[in-house]
Amino acid sequence: MALANASYRRLRSLVDGPDLLNLAWTLDERRFLSIDLSSLMGAELLAEQKAGLPYLHSYFVQDPYGDRELGPTVGELFGRAGWDCEITCGAGVISLLHALAQLAEGRPVYVTGDVYPDLPHWIEQQGGVCASAFFDGLTRGGHVDHIRVLGCRLVLVERPSLVAAEADRDAGLDGLRHLCEAVAPQGSVVVVDESYANYCPPSYSSAVLVEELPNLVVLRGLSKAYGMGGLRLAYALTHRSLTPRVRAVVPPMLASSLSIRLGRAVLALGDATAALRQRVHTAKAEMTALLTSAGVPVADTSHSDVPYVMYEEQDTAAQQWLESRGIIGKLQPLWSERLLGIAHKYRVSVPLSEERMGDFRRRLK
Repeated sequence: MALANASYRRLRSLVDGPDLLNLAWTLDERRFLSIDLSSLMGAELLAEQKAGLPYLHSYFVQDPYGDRELGPTVGELFGRAGWDCEITCGAGVISLLHALAQLAEGRPVYVTGDVYPDLPHWIEQQGGVCASAFFDGLTRGGHVDHIRVLGCRLVLVERPSLVAAEADRDAGLDGLRHLCEAVAPQGSVVVVDESYANYCPPSYSSAVLVEELPNLVVLRGLSKAYGMGGLRLAYALTHRSLTPRVRAVVPPMLASSLSIRLGRAVLALGDATAALRQRVHTAKAEMTALLTSAGVPVADTSHSDVPYVMYEEQDTAAQQWLESRGIIGKLQPLWSERLLGIAHKYRVSVPLSEERMGDFRRRLK
């Protein structure tokens, strides 16, 4: 089973070129943030140097999960200063998913919707199995009924969903609250992967539920929207009573002290993606209209705040048509709840800058 980053291996380029508009991933997000991220990072690094590299030389043996250093900033981001919750830092969301796979305890892992393949990959590597509403032997009923029948100890929810809005209807805050409360008596942990939630306002996040739900884990990072994947910083947000269970499987000191310093500087600025969201909405609407007019309408526009559109893998005509005009997307592997295994979508990112959107318009003519 492939990990999500395997989808980049066959790309001919990771940047634009004279004969290429690379829409396999987003290249122009940061200019629409409400902060000058490059200047902010430069100022932080300069301050670090002038102070004698205190964070670079620090070894967080007394704060091995970064909660003391980063936790208050995360609480303020979600309007919960002083709350009874903790964070556990990792080297990107994928490192946390790898560790949290151990919470399955040998039982099937229940997955809602089509999700990134990373956690299912780790479960399979451990000899486990992922289940969904389409799992063999399940009768009619909702997610809670299925989780109870299967005896699942681990449940995965991705929000916002990269694929369609169907899963998002089940992943609203009220739905998540009900899910967590209903499966808590059997010791189930609900992991919500919010890697893409940076595109949404902080109020969208299920982080606001963690204080009241002692079996909820919310994962967030700095790759999406901020374009800071190289920082390798993510965090799992949990109620204080759940933290020991999470830290029993997540290794300490996965995130560097310098990464935590830089991440804190970004998160301390609050909702820095509001202008980016507005641009995504405008550009996505134009993009889908242009593609429809060109005779290659998209199959799936995903969540409104997310800068991607999708084609079905079998729609090779649309893929070939775009690539014949020097526009490339990429085949995105996903774990499909219907197939109970890997499927692919052809993902095309939204050109956000005016120059890239202009290039997109010209290539469609």
